[in-house]
Amino acid sequence: MRFETFENLFEGVLVIDRNLKIVYANPSAKKLIGKDLKVGEDCRGLFSICNSCPARLVLEEGEGVQVYDVEIWNKRHACWSMSLLDNSYLVETFRDVTNVVHCILEAEKQRSYKEAILNSIVEAILVVDKEGFVLEHNNIAHRMLCRDDEENLVGKSLRELIELSIEELPPEGERADVYIQTPCGRQKASVLVSPMSSGFGYVVSLYPIQEVLSCSFGEENAIVFKSPAFQKVLELAQSVAEYPTNVLIEGETGTGKSLLAKYIHYMSPRRDKPFVKVNCAAIPEGLLEAELFGYVKGAFTGAVKNKPGKVELAEGGTLLLDEIGDMPLSLQAKILHLVQEKEFERLGDTRPRKVEVRIIASTNKNLKELVQRGLFREDLYYRISVVKIHIPPLRERVEDIPILVNHFIQKFSKAYQRKIKGISSDAMKALLSYPFYGNIRELENIIERAVITAKGTLINLEDLQLDAWKGKDLEEERERIKRVLEQVGGNKTLAARILGIHRTTLWRKIKELGF
Repeated sequence: MRFETFENLFEGVLVIDRNLKIVYANPSAKKLIGKDLKVGEDCRGLFSICNSCPARLVLEEGEGVQVYDVEIWNKRHACWSMSLLDNSYLVETFRDVTNVVHCILEAEKQRSYKEAILNSIVEAILVVDKEGFVLEHNNIAHRMLCRDDEENLVGKSLRELIELSIEELPPEGERADVYIQTPCGRQKASVLVSPMSSGFGYVVSLYPIQEVLSCSFGEENAIVFKSPAFQKVLELAQSVAEYPTNVLIEGETGTGKSLLAKYIHYMSPRRDKPFVKVNCAAIPEGLLEAELFGYVKGAFTGAVKNKPGKVELAEGGTLLLDEIGDMPLSLQAKILHLVQEKEFERLGDTRPRKVEVRIIASTNKNLKELVQRGLFREDLYYRISVVKIHIPPLRERVEDIPILVNHFIQKFSKAYQRKIKGISSDAMKALLSYPFYGNIRELENIIERAVITAKGTLINLEDLQLDAWKGKDLEEERERIKRVLEQVGGNKTLAARILGIHRTTLWRKIKELGF
């Protein structure tokens, strides 16, 4: 067979027989392979594909094979193919693509360098086109924008990601602080918009500005918050701390009333004196008086020696009467005497004792309503509420949830020696929409359990087990509201007062709970 047709081709051509012996090699083949190829020589070893030679497949199937990048024995790269020629020979054709392969490898190397550099930057980086659609981004952008790591941000608009368009961001080259909206809530960020030299878009960098405020006091006590609502609470607490005036702290269960009372104590001149807490709801009525005022030997069966009460133990410091709304009327007169005269009598004693103590009371009930119903002394109410501080429920200060979540993750990761790095965006979104009728205490319990049971280093939605919690809490809330409404004959204004919530809040709950 004559092969002169292949002589002037730029592609290298090798013709081999069924025994893989060279029958013909054109000049381009000899030049690319880099050695003289003699007829009758074995072709094996010339290309990297020889290790899995497709000759038998081509002979049997009669169909050709093409591989874009095959390495020649001299380390050059070729686009290679093998096909059947007249059912007698196999023909290999190849073109030098060394420069193309090197360009691809260099581009891949540059891409790797670029990704490494982008992901080493602590700011969220978004490369966007002129219309504000994302062309590229770094890994930090997922965390900063509260998105799952697997979510592809390419193609999304800035408005979809942060609810701001490219026109609403600061002028080019001028760094400024703006508020962006993410699935994890409103976030303050320092933003810089830089035009790309090519002119087809911008590089937008966002650096989160922590607005978290933290007050640490005593041993392992900390208040963390971000919301303006709680900022006002703390400012009021700070303003009254230095004075010995009586304070009434109001708020739902779990909002942190005891912690705020302790904060007031530690901010006051009494910080080096005792802080003593008495839970009026947890101690049986028959024992509460003895717990508060103490008793003398022989006061009752079992009183074999004198014992000081919590009031005496708080001498010079602060006495917290927690959940004072549950205190029986029979004891309220003695508390009034303590508040007015700063003196008391031990149970079984007739000798009055003077005490210098500051009174802070807390309640999750509407004391005014209790006064109207004759369940709480009016004179005591006005004595203990010289300054009233109301702590709003967690659902009314949602911006505090993310920072509280992170605070509790750190706290319990350290306590249980777990390496929990954070929380997924889906889990955070669920927490932000959760009603939290148990407030901060409920959130703390949820995170504690999630830290213990989480399978990896990230708390995911399934780790929160919100369905069980939500169902239980909603059912308890529903039964409580239903019971109060029945007691007052459906009078919603009166029911709201008894429940200690605003009338509009009651209307919302009735709608949510399906009455």
